[in-house]
Amino acid sequence: MKSKFGWLVGGIVAFLIFAIAYMPAIQVIGRVDLPKNVSISGVSGTLWTGKAQTIVVNGLPINNVNWELSPLALLIGKVSAHVKAGNIRDVNDIAFEGPFKTSLFNTNKVETTNFSVYLPVDRVLAQVNLPLPVNASGRFKVKLDELTFGPQCVALQGTGDWLNAAVAGTQGPIDFGTYSAKLRCVGDDIGIVVSEPNLLGLSIDAVVSPDMKKVKVDGKFKPDDSLPQEVHQASKFFGQPDANGYIAIKLQ
Repeated sequence: MKSKFGWLVGGIVAFLIFAIAYMPAIQVIGRVDLPKNVSISGVSGTLWTGKAQTIVVNGLPINNVNWELSPLALLIGKVSAHVKAGNIRDVNDIAFEGPFKTSLFNTNKVETTNFSVYLPVDRVLAQVNLPLPVNASGRFKVKLDELTFGPQCVALQGTGDWLNAAVAGTQGPIDFGTYSAKLRCVGDDIGIVVSEPNLLGLSIDAVVSPDMKKVKVDGKFKPDDSLPQEVHQASKFFGQPDANGYIAIKLQ
């Protein structure tokens, strides 16, 4: 009798493991109440290894999102996954790859290490309230060595690059080269430090709120002589240069 009962329990457990392991992702996602600013389409695969054709967040489409979810982490109330999305060779694509962790009981908090992100500059700037409209192109590349975020900046070590930076000019796009920055937490906000050398002679210390609605910048710049004259003329709108030729930048 005990032997039969043991086989019955074992069979039920095996069935549950099999059912969960091969559970279609669309069945789970279809029952989840997503935030109003998030939509998912083209879901395939299983809950543990799946794919979404497109995920739209705040109007920004993220294509070909793949994930691998750890079942063992769920046993202790954690979500641990490796995600990959987009095409890093397509300058118009939002692309990222790396691991991330969160809690089933507090999904606002996210942790990651060695995570890479590529973002089209024009799409990012469209989400930021800038004092002046900027028609810019290129890509932001972000390398996160460490990040704990939720929903404020808790821990952050990483770098950011503006690759192939260009801004629309009266005679066509103006090439500004590449800019590199170091990332850190400043209280609950995100800190960004840019240092020379670069074609704009730019060095800034910026602080951005987590929702990207507030931007504070303190820095200076001195356009390189090789840049078009319209750049030098436009720089005068920021103020007069100091004795070393630098113009101060302050945004609150």
